[in-house]
Amino acid sequence: MPMQLPRVSRQQVLRVIVHVAAWVAVATLPRLLSENPPPFRPGNLLLPLTLAGYFYLNYYVLIPRLFARKKFALYFLLAAGLLALVYLPMLLRITGMLPHHPPHPHYPLPPGAIHYSRPPQGLWLIGILAWIISSGMRITGEWFDTERARQDLANKQLTAELAFLKSQVSPHFLFNTLNNIYSLAHLKSDDTPEAILKLSQLMRYMLYESEAARVPLGREVEYLRNYMDLQRLRLDPEQVDIRFTVDGSLDGALIEPMLLIPFVENAFKHGVSARHSSRIAVDLIMRQDQLLFTVQNSRFPAVGGHDPNSGIGLPNVRQRLSLLYPNGRHLLLLEETSDEFIVELTLTLAHAPLPARG
Repeated sequence: MPMQLPRVSRQQVLRVIVHVAAWVAVATLPRLLSENPPPFRPGNLLLPLTLAGYFYLNYYVLIPRLFARKKFALYFLLAAGLLALVYLPMLLRITGMLPHHPPHPHYPLPPGAIHYSRPPQGLWLIGILAWIISSGMRITGEWFDTERARQDLANKQLTAELAFLKSQVSPHFLFNTLNNIYSLAHLKSDDTPEAILKLSQLMRYMLYESEAARVPLGREVEYLRNYMDLQRLRLDPEQVDIRFTVDGSLDGALIEPMLLIPFVENAFKHGVSARHSSRIAVDLIMRQDQLLFTVQNSRFPAVGGHDPNSGIGLPNVRQRLSLLYPNGRHLLLLEETSDEFIVELTLTLAHAPLPARG
C-alpha cells in the first residue's frame, strides 16, 4: 500500500513563503543599510541563519516550555543568553579578539569612503526584533488558540444545555395534552377523533421540525393555533373566551421551535375555571425584526396544595431565552393583577432570505 503524504493547505504554503521572504530580507537588509558594503561572501549568511535558528528555537521551544509554564526568570535568562551567543562572533571582531576580514582587493574604497569595520546599527536591532516578533507571534497564537478552544467548548455546552431544555418541553406538553384527550374520551365526546387528529399534527411538528435550530415563525404560529384549537374542543365556549390574533408579516422571520408554547400552555392550565368565566387572549405582533408576544389569562385564587410540576414551563423558557437571546435581545415582563396574569415577551428575531419570485 503506497504511503500517503499529508495534504498541505494553501495557508501553510503561504506561511512558508512569507517566512522565507522575511529571512531573505533579513539577509539583505544589512547590506542595504551599510554605506559601503563589502563584497558578498558565503560567510555573510552565517548571522541570518543563526538568527533564524534563534527565532524558531524561541518560538517552538522557549515560549511553550518555559514562558507558557510561567518560568519567566529562566526564560529571559536563556533567551538573552542565546541572543548574546548569536552575536558573539561579531562582538569578538569589534573588540579585536577575532581578526576582521579586510576589504576585497578588487574593490578598492573610493576616496572619502568609510572603512567597513563594524556592522551597521540596524543589524543589532534585527536580533532584538527577532526575539520580540517570535515571542509576540507565539504568545498571540497561543491566546487565539485558547480563546478558540474556550469558545468551542462554550458552544458545545450551550448546544447541550439547549437540547436538554428542549427535551423537557415535549414530555411536559404531551402529558397535559393526553390528559385533555382522556377527559374527552371519558365524557364520550364526539370531539375525541378531532382532538386525536390535532394531536397528531402537533406531534408531527414536534418530532420532525422542532429538532432544527430555528423554524419559520409561520410554522410556530400554526403550531400555536393547533394547540389552542385542541384546547377549545374540551372547553365550553360560553364559559371560556379564547382569542388568538396575529398582526404583521411573518415572511422570513425565524424562531427557535417550541419557545412560545409554555406561555400559552400555562395560560390554559392556570387561567381556566370550572366555576367562573375565563378569558385567554394571545396576541402576536411582528414589526420588522421585532416580535411582541402577549398572553393574557384570567387569574383565580389558588385552590388546594401547590403542584410541584407546575413550575417546569416558565423557568425552562426563561433559561432558554437567556441562552438564545442574550445581551438585550429579549425582554420578558410578567404582571399579575387581582384578576389577570399578563406575559409580554419582546424578541429580536433572525431572518432567512426570501426566495426570489419569478
